[in-house]
Amino acid sequence: MALKTPPGPKGDFFLGSTLDFKAHPAKYVRYVAQTYGDVARFKVGPSYWYLVTHPDAVHDMMTKRGHIFLKPQIAKRLWDKFLGDGLLTTEGEVWDRQSRLVRPAFRRSRIHAYGTDMVAYTHRMMDEWQDGQRVDIAEAMTGLTLEIVAKTLFDADVRAGTSTVAKAMHVLQKEMLEHIYMPLPVPRWWPSESNKRKLKAIADIEEIVQDVIASRRASGKDHGDLLSSMLQPDENGDRLSDKEIRDQSMTLFFAGHETTANAMAWAWMLFAQNPEVTLKLQSDLQRVTGGERLTVKHLPDLPYLEWCVKECLRIRPSVWVFIKEATEDVDVLGFKIPKGVPILISPYVLQLDERWFPSPHTFVPERFAPDHIKEIPKGAYVPFSGGKRVCLGQGFAMMEMKLILGSMLQRLRPRLAPGYVPKHKAELSMHPDGGLPCDVLVLGGEAEAAALKADEEAAALKAGRSTTLSIRAVDSDIPSIHTETP
Repeated sequence: MALKTPPGPKGDFFLGSTLDFKAHPAKYVRYVAQTYGDVARFKVGPSYWYLVTHPDAVHDMMTKRGHIFLKPQIAKRLWDKFLGDGLLTTEGEVWDRQSRLVRPAFRRSRIHAYGTDMVAYTHRMMDEWQDGQRVDIAEAMTGLTLEIVAKTLFDADVRAGTSTVAKAMHVLQKEMLEHIYMPLPVPRWWPSESNKRKLKAIADIEEIVQDVIASRRASGKDHGDLLSSMLQPDENGDRLSDKEIRDQSMTLFFAGHETTANAMAWAWMLFAQNPEVTLKLQSDLQRVTGGERLTVKHLPDLPYLEWCVKECLRIRPSVWVFIKEATEDVDVLGFKIPKGVPILISPYVLQLDERWFPSPHTFVPERFAPDHIKEIPKGAYVPFSGGKRVCLGQGFAMMEMKLILGSMLQRLRPRLAPGYVPKHKAELSMHPDGGLPCDVLVLGGEAEAAALKADEEAAALKAGRSTTLSIRAVDSDIPSIHTETP
């Protein structure tokens, strides 16, 4: 029986769905999945891109047939100058060797040693804030995770370079996406303004990384960080070359702070929107720590904190899409996907699908309790990808998020700036569009008391309006309006 061609939107004759996809990437792929099914396709420029959103197929592509579905050529072209041949871009025997040499740096015993620094840096950040001050939590988390990855990766202090790196990352996100969306991308060697901006951004980040590597090579000391571990040979005497050290360092520097920062910004937003969850978390933290600083040793006794972090990653996954391509024509749920075309797998779409997560926009940490997590189909929850290519730093990232968010909750009440409506922007990662302004409310402080009073008054006013509206709706047959979190 012949395989079917996946359905999808026709789009513009010349540009296909490029403009719609470019305007709202995450929303558009969700629309395609909801409208055309679990295997669909749409045109970006002259080429068809395929979208797979059924857990069974996703799990199969990441595990049983993981050797067929590899990193696409488009990703390698995009990341070549920046990440080189790092773990995010390599495949096959090259990836196997690199993974073997880098994996010891992420052993549980080694990453647990970084916990004290993570907590200390978090408290240093909060010490600089004033009760009632308004801060951009997205910006603050980016700066904090950058400092932590520099300390744990290089044992270096890069506070002076945080703004440089943040600007460079913004440029890279923008320019790389433009390269994807353009029907005829500007060649990388062409001296266009776009290419100049991209190369300067890469150079700005690389300068920081290379300075630290050179200094470490010269000292020859084991600083107990990830770089020291990567510089060591394995039991067979094999070690990473200078270029491989550069590429892995750039990869970990990028992947180790940007996506985690966005995840924690979204988590703070979700905690602010779900105060009952926040109160339970704070009660657990007080019970387990007794008011002392949170440590790695406390984490096993805080399962609800882990469930909350996982639920945050479900609702707002920083890595909202993975791209793969098949090395041969493949059958996916009865549909034919040709060799060499981009295939999108979107955690954002999968994890907001009510088939796998009932009431998907409702924050329910208990989904990840031991009695319920087995109800989630394999392939439906993939914030760190899956299979052999699951994120190597998953344990590091989860520990970092729990320690930072837990430490913040010990001292602060999450609160969005009044009147602010969060919006997401899906680029290479999903981040708050225009930042995430929040008020610093120190527990037991004057600002918290004033905020709680304002909330009570607003709730009373809202209750009065709701009563009036419900009476009017009955009397005049006005239809009720249901809203959903975007």
